[in-house]
Formats: sequence, C-alpha cells, structure tokens
Amino acid sequence: MMMDLELCRDENLENITVEETEPVVVRTHRLSSIMPIIVFSYLGVLIRLGLGFLGNTETPLNAAFWPNFIGSLFMGFIVEQKIHIQNHFAQLYIGLTTGLCGSITTFSGLMYNFCVALFGPSSHYIYPVSNYLVVMISAFAASFVGFLIGRHLSLFLFPTSQRTISRAQYINDHVRIWLFPLLVFISIPLIISLTILLPVGHYTYFIYSVLLAPFGSLTRYVLSIIFNKNPNKPLGTFLANVLGSYLYFGLVAIQQYVHHLSLLDKQVILSFIQGYCGCLTTVSTFLLELNTIKKRKYVYFYFLFTVLPVQIVYIILGDIFHYICSPL
Repeated sequence: MMMDLELCRDENLENITVEETEPVVVRTHRLSSIMPIIVFSYLGVLIRLGLGFLGNTETPLNAAFWPNFIGSLFMGFIVEQKIHIQNHFAQLYIGLTTGLCGSITTFSGLMYNFCVALFGPSSHYIYPVSNYLVVMISAFAASFVGFLIGRHLSLFLFPTSQRTISRAQYINDHVRIWLFPLLVFISIPLIISLTILLPVGHYTYFIYSVLLAPFGSLTRYVLSIIFNKNPNKPLGTFLANVLGSYLYFGLVAIQQYVHHLSLLDKQVILSFIQGYCGCLTTVSTFLLELNTIKKRKYVYFYFLFTVLPVQIVYIILGDIFHYICSPL
C-alpha cells in the first residue's frame, strides 16, 4: 500500500505543469517583465558582438567559444541566486536570464560555426570531420563548464543575508516603477535616431542589431510562456532554437550567395542574423533546461532532437551550396 501511494505521488509530481509550480509573483509580473527583457537584450547583444573582437571570428572555435562561455557563466551565477532574486526582484530575474544571458549566447550561431568547421578548406578528407567534432565538443563543454563556474562563483561571492533581502525589496519597488520604464522610454527613440542618422558603414549592423535584439528575446519569451507547460519538455525553447537556426541559415545564404547586394542590404541582413536570430536562440537556457530536467532519458532526447534537426538541414544545404559555388 505504501509503495502504491509513493508511486502515485511520483506520477502526480511528474504531471505538474509550470503554471502550477512557478511562483505567483512571476505570473503576476509577466507583462512588467517585458521592459527588463528589452533593456538587458540591448546589453546582451552588445556584449556578444564585443566578445567577437577577442579572437578571429573567421575561426569557428573562436567565434563559438567566448559568447557562449560568458553567457552560460552569467546564467549559472544568476540561477544560483534564483530564489533570492525571484522573491524580491521578479522582473529583474527574468530580464537577466531571458534578456541578458539569452542574448549573449546564441544557439543558431553555434550551429552555424559547426558547419563552417566541417566545410572549411582542408587538405585531407578526415580533417573536416575532426574539426567539426572538435568545435562541437569544445563549444558545448566550455558552455557547460562556464555554467558550473558561475554557480560556484555565485555561492562564494553572495551568500544570502536577511539584511540584503530587506534592502532588495525597497530597491525592487523603485526599479519596477521607475528605472526600466525610463530606460526603455529613453532608449527606443535614441536607437531609432541613431539608425536613421548614422552613415552606413561596415559596423552599422551593431546599432541595427541592438534595435532588433529585443524582438528576438521577446519572441523566445512568448514561446516559452505558451509552450513550456511541462518542465520535462521545454517545447518553447526547442522551437525558438530550431526555427531561429533555420532562419539564421537562410539569412546567411542570402548574404553570401545573392549577388548585387548593397552595403546597406548586407548590414541589414547581418543585423537580423546577429540581432534577431542571435537573441531568439539561446545556449544558456538550453543548458539550464538540460540541467533541470528530472528524467535522464528526457535530457538525451531533448539534446538530440534539438541539435540533430538543425545539423542535418545545415549539413545537407551547406553541402549543396558548397558544391554549387565551388570553383571547377
């Protein structure tokens, strides 16, 4: 009888939805969470683009390493303080995870860098496969290590205290009422003015990417609200990563293989790649969900069914474009 009761309890726990388990404060402040997501998306995409200057972005491993490592480190750091932040900074927590970390890391860019390693110049038929696996294993391993380092660093630097909690509630009221609405009110016309007034150059996509970043993050946020009903099956993040990766590849194909594009056309396409697709897809949330899914078989399924469909399409289409455009 006791075993039957325990089995029944376990089955009930597995069937609990996100709406039933998440704090009421999170559901209450979903609308007010939009503004922090917008603000931190600006910061996240700028950090990702800035990290690109730490190494040669033409090298797939360099391009994939730093943004996903740093963004995952931030995610681990923030998640370790989740209860404290959610209880007193509900909107700030969503802004930091969905807006900042989700915009620094990019799943679509990571998938593309795998294929760049596979189709890069090589003098031996084994080398492309080796390069492909090296970039894939190194990038995912570095992201996961960054996530773990962030969690341990958070515990080391910020042990919770009652004094900090009492101050946090006071600060949260002022942040929620004044800070984020004010920042959004100032930033939107400023960014639009810059996109109109600044002359077109090779780095114009920076400001365009900042303008498009919140749309990618908010699309991902809405998908998670609609489809992440079961914590063991985060369908919303799956759709964001897969569909965003397909869109990323399509835009890259247009940029590289469509001739007679003006400089402005190329900058706009690149801004959609870096700004919208880069923020729509995320590695940090992907790793967090892999780390929190209860059943191990769901972890394997989720990882494989997210990575494989993207890589299969990328490799097939990449091979077609590589063959068509290769010199005879």
